[in-house]
Amino acid sequence: MKERRTREPQLACNHASPEEARSFEELALKELREAGYRITMPRVQVIRALGESNKALSAYAIHERIISTGGKIDVVSVYRILATLQEVGLIHHIGVVDGYFACRQAGADRDRSEHLICESCGCVTELSLPTSIVATTEEQAQKAGFKVTNLKVEILGKCTHCQGKA
Repeated sequence: MKERRTREPQLACNHASPEEARSFEELALKELREAGYRITMPRVQVIRALGESNKALSAYAIHERIISTGGKIDVVSVYRILATLQEVGLIHHIGVVDGYFACRQAGADRDRSEHLICESCGCVTELSLPTSIVATTEEQAQKAGFKVTNLKVEILGKCTHCQGKA
């Protein structure tokens, strides 16, 4: 017999505001068009799922969100769309939770990503580290004989919402 998955509780800090979601969707569609990609319903569905969340979502979580709202998409298509969105620079892969997160910072560098990730609820906040920190990190890497091609900072801790919990 198949086990039913229990849904994890949805906290207010896990949801983007309607304005943030709409803004991300508009940006993503514009960037995809400019990059020469067609706008398809499956792409729109994945973009909406990512845009509405302040958590990094796995491909399966995105698939589940789309299916639960009446959409139709298979997991392989979700993975392909995620690869396209990442290539265009619209999403980040958050390694510590193995999920994808909508890039909401205008003019973000595709070769850099800095994030705060809550260990309790999973919400993600984008950061923009000062260039002095990036330069120091790259300088130290160079001294160690390492050429930096991509800088990814993921800081784990507790968000304001979860710090208030007992």
